[in-house]
Amino acid sequence: MSDDIPLIFAEELRPSRRNAAPIAVFLSATTGGQMQQYATAGWRVLTSPDFKSPTAIDLAAVPARTATEQDQAPCALLSCEAPHLRPDTAARIQQWQPDVVKIHCAFHNVSDAGALAPALIAAGYTVLGAKWRDDNSFALRSLECIVPLEHIQPPEWDRLNLIGVRDAEHARAILTLARLYCGEEQRITELRVANKIRNDHIAKLEDAMIAQQPSELFKLQRS
Repeated sequence: MSDDIPLIFAEELRPSRRNAAPIAVFLSATTGGQMQQYATAGWRVLTSPDFKSPTAIDLAAVPARTATEQDQAPCALLSCEAPHLRPDTAARIQQWQPDVVKIHCAFHNVSDAGALAPALIAAGYTVLGAKWRDDNSFALRSLECIVPLEHIQPPEWDRLNLIGVRDAEHARAILTLARLYCGEEQRITELRVANKIRNDHIAKLEDAMIAQQPSELFKLQRS
């Protein structure tokens, strides 16, 4: 599950980008897979020279490479994990002039990211919120919706990723695709939860049968 998929699909619908590979720049990332989905979709994936990640990422396997001074702005996406935001993030947005800014707050123990949205709005972006949940029986994470941030009140920052979109038409395309995608994601999650419940019941029945076998065997031996 990924809230990047609607961004990838929406980019493919933009006529101005059909003849050029869009560029995704990562200031930080949690996993290589997070970046690889863009590379798989045909994007050029770059990392900042001071790229941060809590895990070791093989850039060649993504594939991605470290950005150099020769890499020109603008880029299609600038992505960053909230724990690695720096005071000069606004300057970096200005440097790369991204069509989309994505700030990952979800599941990073972020208690308050209220200053980020106004900063993105001041920079000329429409701000969307990707709302995540893990409130099912097995704490499986699922993407609930991507909607304008003002529709998520009060915002639960540790369940939100912020998506700033420069062009209003582009934002509408993301929202349209997100409605379809998130509906499918919720159905898949419901099936995953139901399957886990079923497997849990089967495992308990098997354990009960195994536990019962010695006593039944003892009865047969005595008879």
